Amino acid sequence: MTRRLRRLALGVGVVGSLTACAGVLFAAPPGSSCSLIANPPFVASDGGVSAITAFVVEPAGTTVSDGTVVLFFTDIGLIDRQGKTRDGIARVNFTSDSRSGVAHISAICGGAAPTTPAASPGASPAPTTGVSGNGSASTTVTVGNVRVKAVCCVRAEPPRITVSNSTHVFARVIDENGNGIPNVPVFFDVVTDKATEFFDVQGPVFTNQSGEAENVMRTKRELAGNATVRARAIGAGVEVVSETFTIAIR
Repeated sequence: MTRRLRRLALGVGVVGSLTACAGVLFAAPPGSSCSLIANPPFVASDGGVSAITAFVVEPAGTTVSDGTVVLFFTDIGLIDRQGKTRDGIARVNFTSDSRSGVAHISAICGGAAPTTPAASPGASPAPTTGVSGNGSASTTVTVGNVRVKAVCCVRAEPPRITVSNSTHVFARVIDENGNGIPNVPVFFDVVTDKATEFFDVQGPVFTNQSGEAENVMRTKRELAGNATVRARAIGAGVEVVSETFTIAIR
């Protein structure tokens, strides 16, 4: 049994044990259907928030009573443990921690439908109405660097180094849709010439809300020439590297 299935089984056991105590937990009837939606389905690490919405329907096809408790679980990050329905909808917040990856979120909204005894030979089948579910649902939220598709748009301001002996270098981290990703650690490298050029911050610089990171490059050159730089980030366990960018000096 996988960790995710064990967690789901534990949640069903919690519902069963709590509903045995009158007034402790107002759960959905056995056989209710539950579905989950995450909005947005991706967040930054370290404090990104996604709203998790559960829709709960009774076996008869009607929404559950207001105040019905839905239990929530996640394998990474944090989530509100309980949400109560209103008009069949319960909402909680998922908040990311420092880990990147895919958060698997589960909800328990009631027990599975009771087993129907097999009909005797020749008997008419029992009529069925409404819907019947297993009382649980799941969804995912992508967290942090897993979404990194490319490091692009490297530029320098000013574009030429003169008397200041320095320039600000920028790089943007984007996802597969071209959207900037905030809070991604970016490393800036001097490709040539490492003997005369260097960046102020040797470690990671984190992207802002637009997905852009900034570092200052300085030079010790006295003669005119060119410096070549690049930027890199980690996405889905693989290093993603930008194209090289040339900065004129003097």
